[in-house]
Amino acid sequence: MNSIKKGWENQALGLLPLLLFLVLDNCFTYLQSFLVSVVFCTLSMLIFHGLRKDKVYAFMLLPASLTFVLYSFFLIFMRIESVLVVYTPLIVEVLFVVVLILIRMTRKGLMRKIRNSEIPAYQRTNALTLLNEFFFIAQIAQNLYTLHLFAVILYSIIPETMQNVWWSRLLYRDLGVIIGVLVIVYEQIRLMMLQGRLRKEMWLPVLNDKGNVIGSIAYSVSRLLPKKYYHPIIRVALVYNGMLYLSKRNAYSCVSPSLLDYPFYRYVLFRQTIEAAVHQAIEKLRVQIKTIEPFPLIRYTFENEKVKHQVSLFIVRINDEKLLEPLKEKNGKLWSVRQIEENLPHGIFSEYFEKEFPYLKNTVLLAENFRLVND
Repeated sequence: MNSIKKGWENQALGLLPLLLFLVLDNCFTYLQSFLVSVVFCTLSMLIFHGLRKDKVYAFMLLPASLTFVLYSFFLIFMRIESVLVVYTPLIVEVLFVVVLILIRMTRKGLMRKIRNSEIPAYQRTNALTLLNEFFFIAQIAQNLYTLHLFAVILYSIIPETMQNVWWSRLLYRDLGVIIGVLVIVYEQIRLMMLQGRLRKEMWLPVLNDKGNVIGSIAYSVSRLLPKKYYHPIIRVALVYNGMLYLSKRNAYSCVSPSLLDYPFYRYVLFRQTIEAAVHQAIEKLRVQIKTIEPFPLIRYTFENEKVKHQVSLFIVRINDEKLLEPLKEKNGKLWSVRQIEENLPHGIFSEYFEKEFPYLKNTVLLAENFRLVND
């Protein structure tokens, strides 16, 4: 089903019933073409209705089907057979553009309704992503077909001596099909490129308020939506002789960029255990100390105006200062409890660290210093 889904993620494929109608109209009567295309559109909608459980949708089938409904009024209530024989492709395009304009007018209300709904966050995200993709394709199709219709109007008002059969056929019959095919091909290429980028993306688990994983989201998307999603992270405090090794955080960090913090911290990735994330974070130390084992300390929720994180704090004790050599590239150093307390008011430490230090001071560091005194 994954391979099927990848093929059907192209929302522009919903144009196929209309394109079939335009192609058949060149070979058969407009009525025969209409009936075949309506049957094809109906079957397509039934197929995608059955694929809903696999989260496979083709929203562009909706404006296509509405276009057929409007066209049926010409067949039933208007006696304009001579017009339909010649101008059916253009009439279909006009009706399709009108439908797309009306549908786009519902975008803001529909998006707002989904955002404010009580469905799970990951389902809301999936629905909003699919609808954004649909409206993106709808806008492209609307713009291209509108330009085509303007070109037809301009062509129709130029002197007949400047017109020829080849251009007339291209503008009145073939260009509508070409535009639809180009939209489908463009969207397929764009999706392939997007999927290539997403394979390199860092995917984070999304947690509910109880700390259970309910879905996943790309890190780049989550970062654009401050405090929208709840993610797990791990942090590892490095202790040596009752002191903490601290270095500057990444300058591009969401929280406390370039401020002092532990050298080891990272997001827990989707489908990755907390323990695996910790071992990955301290890999440089594990190369030197095969038996090093981080000790879990506390788990708490960190929240500010930008992020909401479930923090799992671990500690690692080392007995040899030489083991800090691989970390020198981060320009860090060892800090005593007294030095940290003297500098806390100066705002040089990360928000995480400022929240954790009182607990560390009264537990791990207190026990460490007590051990050193007794030794």
